[in-house]
Amino acid sequence: MHVEKYTKSAVGHLLRHYNRTANHVSNQDICADKTEFNYNLCKREEFDLSYYKKRISQVKCQNRADVKALCDWIVTLPKKDFTKEQEQLFFQSAYNFLAERYREKNVVSAWVHKDEAGQPHLHFCFIPVAIDKKKGIEKVSAKEVLTRRELQTIHKDMAHYMEHIFGYDIGILNGTTVGGNKSITELKLQDSQKELTRRISEISSLKQIKHQSISELANAIKQKPSLIADVSKAINIALGNRNELTQHLHHEERFRSR
Repeated sequence: MHVEKYTKSAVGHLLRHYNRTANHVSNQDICADKTEFNYNLCKREEFDLSYYKKRISQVKCQNRADVKALCDWIVTLPKKDFTKEQEQLFFQSAYNFLAERYREKNVVSAWVHKDEAGQPHLHFCFIPVAIDKKKGIEKVSAKEVLTRRELQTIHKDMAHYMEHIFGYDIGILNGTTVGGNKSITELKLQDSQKELTRRISEISSLKQIKHQSISELANAIKQKPSLIADVSKAINIALGNRNELTQHLHHEERFRSR
């Protein structure tokens, strides 16, 4: 699970994306045939956006464009052999846990998405409302609600809660969550760093093989079959497609100079 924070300007589009009423769906991983299986655990008579506007008007919210006025905890179903009933129990329990933690009146929507690639997941959207210690009134403050301590402890708390519900550890804590919350941006950065490391490794291999003889290449491929891809690149360069090597080496030098 991880959390994202958004400004007022993004709220309308996000809520339409969650409830699938957006006119243009940008996520190519959405399967329209499965959208009917999505459901909202936050039962209200009002539409999501209407409730958001009403609730935000009841609390103090600074009139600044950079104020984070909506937060979204994304809770993904662990990769376990869950039955349909256990899956529903997981998401309902996740909703109950988060609604109690952030107060249910601040919850805007809680859509379970089953129409996207990968595991089903819950978008628990809420207004980050804290109590102003000086004035004793409610105010919007993501900084005071999603503190460093909150982000470091919520995964463990959720894991203990789920273990109490299911009677065993269902795998909330993993390599991504055990050290605290990571944003979508951080997760994407990790993937980018892995890809960059792989690319640099490919470049190093290409440098090693570009001056070798055919017999030397054949022997090297026997020892490391993955070199076939590098040989293919070398052939392209030999045939005149030198831009590929130049581009790779340019990126390598830029990376090392940072």
